[in-house]
Order: sequence, then C-alpha cells, then structure tokens
Amino acid sequence: MKSFITLSFIWMLAGALQAEDSVRQLIIGVGGEIVLGNAVPGSINITGDGAFPIIEDNRGTIVAAASEVERGRAVGFTHGAFLKSVDLYAQPAAARAVKNAIRWVGRSSTPIVGVHPKLESLSVILQEAGFETQVFAVDELEEHDVAVYCVVANDLAEEVNMVRLFEFINDGGGVVTATTPWAFKKKFPDFSKFPGNRVLAATGIQYNPDGYMAKGPIQLTAIPEAVASLKGTQLALTPMGITDSESAARALAAADKDQSTEVREALIAKMREAKGLKGAALESFLIVLRDLNKAVGPIIPTKKSPVVPGVDPLVDAIIELETFFNENTPAGVMYAIPAASDYPGQVSEDAERISKTFMMDGTYHGWLEGRLAGGWAAKEMRPTGIYAAPGEVIRVTLPAKVAREGFEVVIGSYNGGLKNRDEWHRYPDWQVKVPVNSSTTEASSGLGGIVTIRVPREAKYDQLEVTIEGGVAAPVYIHGETDLEKWRSEIRNYPGPWAELASDRMIVTIPSDYIRGLSDPDALMEVWNGIIDTSAILVGVDRNHYRAERIVFDRQTAAGFMHSSYPVAAHLDGTAELAVDAKRLMDEGSWGFFHEYGHNHQHNLWALPRTVETTCNLWSVYVYEEFIGTNRNETHRAMRPLDRRQRINAYFAGGPDFEEWGVWTALETYLMVQEEFGWEPFTKVFVEYNQLEKEEWPKGQQEINDQWVIRLSKACGMNLKPFWETWGLPLSRSVSEELKTLPVWEAHPVARFAKSEF
Repeated sequence: MKSFITLSFIWMLAGALQAEDSVRQLIIGVGGEIVLGNAVPGSINITGDGAFPIIEDNRGTIVAAASEVERGRAVGFTHGAFLKSVDLYAQPAAARAVKNAIRWVGRSSTPIVGVHPKLESLSVILQEAGFETQVFAVDELEEHDVAVYCVVANDLAEEVNMVRLFEFINDGGGVVTATTPWAFKKKFPDFSKFPGNRVLAATGIQYNPDGYMAKGPIQLTAIPEAVASLKGTQLALTPMGITDSESAARALAAADKDQSTEVREALIAKMREAKGLKGAALESFLIVLRDLNKAVGPIIPTKKSPVVPGVDPLVDAIIELETFFNENTPAGVMYAIPAASDYPGQVSEDAERISKTFMMDGTYHGWLEGRLAGGWAAKEMRPTGIYAAPGEVIRVTLPAKVAREGFEVVIGSYNGGLKNRDEWHRYPDWQVKVPVNSSTTEASSGLGGIVTIRVPREAKYDQLEVTIEGGVAAPVYIHGETDLEKWRSEIRNYPGPWAELASDRMIVTIPSDYIRGLSDPDALMEVWNGIIDTSAILVGVDRNHYRAERIVFDRQTAAGFMHSSYPVAAHLDGTAELAVDAKRLMDEGSWGFFHEYGHNHQHNLWALPRTVETTCNLWSVYVYEEFIGTNRNETHRAMRPLDRRQRINAYFAGGPDFEEWGVWTALETYLMVQEEFGWEPFTKVFVEYNQLEKEEWPKGQQEINDQWVIRLSKACGMNLKPFWETWGLPLSRSVSEELKTLPVWEAHPVARFAKSEF
C-alpha cells in the first residue's frame, strides 16, 4: 500500500505577542485536511522575532510559516505543490490556505496579486476566487502596482531578482513563496545561499535542506498549546505592570543584568507592539525609545563595529522600530537617530537653514522597457542641492497641478536595504519617501539625507518651480549651468555632508568630503558622459531621448560590491575616489562601473541561460576599447590571453557541459563572434530587439535561444548554429531551416571541439 502524506491542521495563534491580530486575518477558515500524496514537504526554522509557524506537525516540525518585518510580510510553504499543483488546489483546505496567506500578506481580502509566469494555473484559480492578478517576471516588479507577489523560490536564479523581492518586502509588499527545499540540498551545500533563504533572510523564515524521511503516513497537526502559551505570556506580564509598549521600553532601559532571558524577550515583544501607536502615545513612546537607544549604546553601526543581527535582540528591535517610525510617521515626529552623526553624516547646528527656489524638469524621460536590471520603470530623481538635517523638517513647495500625480519628496540617496547582509555597517534602511499630495509637502528623516524630487512615469510637465525651506545647502554641480568659479570658491564648500554632480547623462551622488578638492567638475562629467554615450552606442540608442543614469556611493550596498539599477550602487571604499577623478577614470577605466551600466542595457529578450552576469561584460570590453582606448587583454585579469585559453580548454576537456557554461566561460562565446565579425552585428541585433512589438517578443527560453542565434547569424551573414551548438546551447531544428541559405561558419575557434571529433 502506498504511503501518503496527509496534512490535518488548524491555523495557529503563535509567534510573539504582536502576531495575534495578524493571524486572525489569516484564519478566515479553520481546520481541514490536505492530502499531499507522495509529495514530501520540507521544514522551516524560525530565526526571527517577527516570524511564527502557521502549520506544524505533532513533533513540532514547521511546514509553513509567516512573518511580519517592519512594513512587509511573507509566507513560506515547504513544498512547491502549494503554489503549483492544480490537484492540490482542488482540496478546499489547501486552496483556503494559499488564498488566506495571500490575503494576510496583502493586508486585504482581495489584494492585487503579482504571479510568476511559471504559476499561471495559480493566477487562474485566484481570478476565479475574485482576486485581480498580473502575471509577470520578478525583473518587471517595479512597473506593476501589486500588493503581493507569488513565486516558487527555486525559480529565482539571479541575485538581482532576489534583491528585488527582498526590497519589495522591505518597502511594504507581501511575498508568498513555496519550494521543496530538500531537492536542492546538493546544489547549495551552504543552504543559506538557497534562493528561498536569500529572499526570506530578513523575515526570520529559513528553509532547511532536509525533508521527511518517514516510510509511513505523516500526520501534520497543529499544536493547540501555542494559543495557551501566548495567553500565558500575557498573564505573566500583568503582575510586572507591563501594560503597554512604553512601559516595556522603560523596563528594558532600567533592567539590571540579572534580568532573565525569558522576561527580556517578553518585554521586547511587547515593545514591538508600539507600531500601532498614534498621536501623544506615540510621541511619549519615542522619547523612551530614544533614551533606550542611548542606554544600550548609543547604537552606531560602522565597518569596524558592525551590528550583527541576532546577537542582541534588543538592539535589533530598537533599529527595527526606529526604521519603521522614520518611514511611517508625519514630518517632525521622529527624533534625530544617534547613528546619523556618523552616517550619513552630521550637520552642524551653526549651518544656515536656507530657503532655495529653482526650476526642475517635470517630464519623465524613462529608459528602454525590459532592461533586466536597469530599474527602467523607476521614478526619476531630480537633484536639489539641499540636505535635510537629521530630525529636522523641510518644506517643499511645487505647483498645485502636480499634487497627487505620483511626485515624491525623498530624503536619502539610496534605498538599498541590508536585511540580507550578515552584518550592518550602517542603519539597514535610510531613505524616506513622502508623496506630494498638495502644493506644500513637509518631510523629515531621523537619519537625514540629500533631498531629491521623484518624477513619476507619464509625467509630462515642462520646467516646474520648486522651493525648499529648512534644509542645508549641499554641493551640487549641474554640467553646463553651474559657474565654475562659484563652484571653486563657494559651492563645493557648502555644509551639506552629501553632494551631487549632474549632467544630462549621469548624476553622481557621493559624500561631500570626496568633492571638496574637485576643481574641474566639467572635465569629470565629460568623462561620465562619454561612458554613458558609448554604452548606448553598443545597443544602438540615442541617450538624448532618455533619463540621466545615476550612481550612488554608499558605505554598504544591498548586494555585491556594486549592483546595477537606478541608481547603480557602489562601495565608498576603493571606488569613490576614482569616480570623481577625471584623469584616473580616463587612464584606468573601471571594469566594475562599465559592468553595472552593461546590466542597465541588457534585455531579457536575448538573455541566454545564466548570462545575466556575462553579457554585461560586453559593455566593459566595449567601453574600455572604444572610449578609454585600452585593449581588452589589459582590462581585467580574466581577459588575459592565457587565462582565456585555459578557460576554453577546461570547458571542453571532458566534453562541453552546458550547465557549466556561465559568466567568464560564456563570455568567450560572445567574444569569439565579436572578434571575427566586429561589434556591428551585435548593435544591429540589439536594435532589432529594441524595436520589437510586445507580441513579437520570444516566448520562453527555447525561443529566446533560437531567436538570438538566428538574428545574430543574419547580422553576421554567416550560419552560427554549429558554433553555438559546439558550446552546448540548446537549439531547435527550426534554426537550421531558418539559416539554410547562409554559409556555415565552419572555421570557428572551437571547431576542433565539435561533437564529431570526440
């Protein structure tokens, strides 16, 4: 007799005091049974205070969990069938579980739901249940206004997409994910790098690499003691006089070292309930929270003395609450957070608070649709030359006609969250966005920051008059407008701790200390203009029709050493000095800078498997050779001829394995075509893709592979199919038919490795 896994459960009240109301929203229907058949689920560890189990078996193994962190929510299931299986949806309890999870993370009975393209059956079922759904890939998340995104975690192969979902949760979105984690144990020996764990790292939900190893049926039943435990904790608090978040915070501030871990955790949980406070109660709580920060620190994360999440739950809770209130309270409510004095920077009390009026471009210029990592749908950021001091209110006046049109006042240059980092060298989030809902908008940030105005998509206004009051003058240079003598004698010495250098091609955002000695910003921005224009030439685009790119230099980025998007983010250490030195930038170039703007020019329509980190390097090579004037052999150690030969020989040594075709090995494939036929065929093909109507876009990876080889072959005037097949790229038979009139590229560089010679 077959062994079937049967899931009998009730939804659980569990996981910290603040979860009770949230769980009630999740348990619209209770009880039921789910038959998983032969499917073997995995298990979850709870690693954060905001996470709690929603389904457990009678041994305490967690099969599904939910989490609320700051503004966002997430639910994780431990088998892909929860989101993929039509048979499972036919079971009322399973369908209810998924739908209620979506309702909870979306904070609505019918939130708008984004669905990954591989989950179209889920989209249909949700639509039948009254949900509005939109099917799109993760890289299109910024262009869709959805409250929830559903995805199978193991479909997230690219780091940039993990970061997107991570930031989506951080910005208040909800994610429902399912995966069968044990199936990927061998692929991820370090299971913290499993995509599901990367995305959910900040939520306190972590997938385990092991599944069930039982021969017989597994009964998954809820543990009702969780409810009693919750009530018991509340009762235990009552004699201590802990009746609200403020008294909990006071008790924590006054606690002696002998306070038990259990009591301390209960106090922290109660303190976290302050997120629901308003008015005078909130103001009173914030006074205590500020004192608590000072009592335990003050908390000032740096590279030398980082905050390591999980080491001290109280520090974690203070940062979480300060970040939440900084982003979600009216102007002037949040105090100056102590860490601001270190980063992003202190503003002298003697620095004049000024009023500045200037004209701003009110038209959205955008970027090419479908760029993989270019943040192509992001709102555009206009420089202001104003810095908001920590905790101080600025007042921004714009024409009334732009109110409620999507414009925003933003304090802070970068929104890259650090919740996926093992340690924090700064506060994990330091950007505040305030919508422009009337002609006058007030904004403040407990951390302070450079002020920008965000222009939404579809905005088509000419020059707009902007007045900002209450901020501090920050160095700002506008290429072609700013008087150089005034820059040298006055502007570069403005007291704002952050500066912006802007042209119609590039905006550099950087701490002011790096530009105090910059005497010729004209020459610098001409170099940046050349980098961006040259990048655009390769893809056949006239940058006059599009936005200026951005780069921000931060103490700690959200992903990697640098990452693409709008803005590109780069570390201060080692790159900031280069970015503001025109001579060095022209003499040395920067593979990293060119690589990231390569990402911003990539298109998912021609992205072959595992080449997101490959094809962006075409721009590194191109900009080096065409603008900087450096031969590719001298640009990066991986480009040295010997390294290239060794890499090729190693790939073909035992017969080509396409699963090993990635990054530098894959780059060789593109470079060999370019070295034979030049750059022109690539540009021609890129232009073709730029001009495709949506109905002409390739559908699925196989069609992407086929179309790339067909189009590039025609642009080269040579049948390249045998060349690509030698590398192992899967191609359809129809490619041969499409290219049959072209001469075959027989003497290609890897012809000796063709299958016939093995």
